[in-house]
Amino acid sequence: MTDHELIVQLRNGNENCLKQLYNHMGMVKSWIGQNNGNEEDALDVFQEAIMVFYKNVLADKYEPRGKISTYLFEICKRQWLNQLNRRKKYENRDITFSISDGGQENNTIEITIKGPNLKQYLQSTLEKIGDPCKSILEATIFMGQKMEEIAERFNYSSARSASQQKLRCLQKLREEVSYDVIIRLKPE
Repeated sequence: MTDHELIVQLRNGNENCLKQLYNHMGMVKSWIGQNNGNEEDALDVFQEAIMVFYKNVLADKYEPRGKISTYLFEICKRQWLNQLNRRKKYENRDITFSISDGGQENNTIEITIKGPNLKQYLQSTLEKIGDPCKSILEATIFMGQKMEEIAERFNYSSARSASQQKLRCLQKLREEVSYDVIIRLKPE
C-alpha cells in the first residue's frame, strides 16, 4: 500500500492499516538504541508517534511533504529527545518526598526533585486542599500517626473511616499537584 493509499484508508476509518506502519519501526529501534534507549523505549515512542500521526491525519493536519516513515521518525526523534531531557532533569536530585498511606493500602505518590521551590510548592498545595485533609495527611505522613489515633483525634467512627478519609485526601492532593510545574521548578 502506498503512503497516499494509507492516508485515504485512514480517513475512511480503516484503522487496520495502521499495522502497516510497524514496518518502519526498525530505523526507530536503531536510532533510539544508539541514543541511550532500548527496544522497549523504541516501541513506546513509536506507538506514541503512530497515535500522533493518526490524530493528525484525522484532523487534516498531516501534510504529505515526504514519506510517512520520515514523518514518523521525526516524531519519534523529537519525543525521545524530550524524554532524555526530562530524565536529565531528574538525575542528581537530592530530596525525596513520599506520600503513602502507612501500609494499609498500596497507594504512594513519590516525587524526587532538588531545590527550595519544591517545599514551597508542596506547602501551598497542602494549603489548597484545606482542613481536615491537610491535618490528616500531615499527621499520617509527617508524624507517622496510626489510623486509630487519627480516628480518635478527628472524631471518626473507626480506623477504617479515617483510612477512607485519608484516601480521599490523597486523591485531592493528587488532583492539585501539577507534575508539569514540578518538572519546571528551578534547582538551587
